[in-house]
Amino acid sequence: MRRRLLGLVVALLALAAACSEPPPPPPGLRVVTWNVQTGEHDPTEWAPVVADLHPDVLALQEVCTRDAEELAELLRRDHGLDYQVARGPIRPPTPAEASAPVNAALGPACDTGPNDVLYGVAVLSRLPMSPPRVVTFPPDRRDEQRGYLAVDVTTPTGPIAVANAHIGLDGVQADQLRRLAEGVAGSGPAIVLGDLNVDPTDPDLAPLRQGFTEVDPTGQYETTAHGKIDYIFLRGLAPTGPPQSPDVTSSDHRPLVADLRPGP
Repeated sequence: MRRRLLGLVVALLALAAACSEPPPPPPGLRVVTWNVQTGEHDPTEWAPVVADLHPDVLALQEVCTRDAEELAELLRRDHGLDYQVARGPIRPPTPAEASAPVNAALGPACDTGPNDVLYGVAVLSRLPMSPPRVVTFPPDRRDEQRGYLAVDVTTPTGPIAVANAHIGLDGVQADQLRRLAEGVAGSGPAIVLGDLNVDPTDPDLAPLRQGFTEVDPTGQYETTAHGKIDYIFLRGLAPTGPPQSPDVTSSDHRPLVADLRPGP
């Protein structure tokens, strides 16, 4: 009897193993780039959008230092999403802003300490993240010093280099995009996100396209009322489906969202 019971238990365990569902696929990576138009909008408006999209990596442009940190705190407190914040470039407070917090001619007023980076880009990550590396471009006669922020994020399949850029206007795009492409050149998995201030047909994008693919290669996902100027470029990764560009009221740009997996 004991042998028959033991045999029955073994058979039931084998049947359960055969009928069990296969393990779920490894989690993908969701990334979002979004120019949030700080000064016109604030973290309380952005937080519900970010919580709904729940990216693993979020690249923000036109954001104040303190606003990026406040956004992370709101996401943690109100939505249970824990993000690290990396900030930089681009512009420290000017003397005029130190004496007059609101000065439309100098760009958005950001309430930060005297030694803080005042205004530029930020990366929020739910994955472990390396210390940021900040690269600035030569000044372009505008109020905002342009450049990009580079970090490495640690994923279950290995590290991925992430660069968040905000490219200038008034004819500097070709030079700045070339500098960006040179800075992110390599062979490992990488993502370049940001507001590049050129449309998809602009030849200035050629240096990036030589080493990267795009999540929206045909440029059909417009991110502003005037067309597409926000991008996600990939190396060593592939999208799992088409991107998203949801309508929002909390910026003059729409977020560009991509779900990724390891791939060519």
